[in-house]
Amino acid sequence: MSGHDRDRWDARYQERVFGPYPVPDALLVAYAPHPVGKAAGTPYRVALDLAAGQCQNALWLAEQGYLVNAMDISRVALERGRAEMAMRNLRDINFIPIDLESIELPEDAYDLIACFRYLDRGLFPAIRAAMKPGGLIVYQTFNVQQLERFPQSNRAYLLEPRELPSHFPGWQILHDEERGEYSFLVARKPQSLGGMP
Repeated sequence: MSGHDRDRWDARYQERVFGPYPVPDALLVAYAPHPVGKAAGTPYRVALDLAAGQCQNALWLAEQGYLVNAMDISRVALERGRAEMAMRNLRDINFIPIDLESIELPEDAYDLIACFRYLDRGLFPAIRAAMKPGGLIVYQTFNVQQLERFPQSNRAYLLEPRELPSHFPGWQILHDEERGEYSFLVARKPQSLGGMP
């Protein structure tokens, strides 16, 4: 993405600043493991919210006890998330303005990765490698059925039928669904993939 893309997304989120704050996505709420407190001396469970937008999912994860990295290209969206975090007296969220097309994710870093309404096929290897063994991917984005309503949509950013599970070979599939223009996936990374990234 370019500076032009950042400006476009900032403008889009600026229009929503005074609207109601969005609720967390239902798929995440249904499937994300809920840490029970944090005992002294134990590590945090760490989550990544990719294409976080206004950070409603990052805030929900923080409320469940996760340390969260929220990444998005739009500073306007992230600032709204930061303001909402302050209103809720939360912490443990890192707001990271970044072009997702150029990120490098650390390996074996996350217990959970959430991604909603964003597709960059080039990121899938990095997502797989960034997940800790036993970690959970919660993914929902648009598929080619969106072209029926919006023929001008760029097909490169739309999933093909049955495509999403193919990007997580060998993972345990917990939820796999295509409903209208959305594809949904929840999958767990096995403890060992025999060296597969």
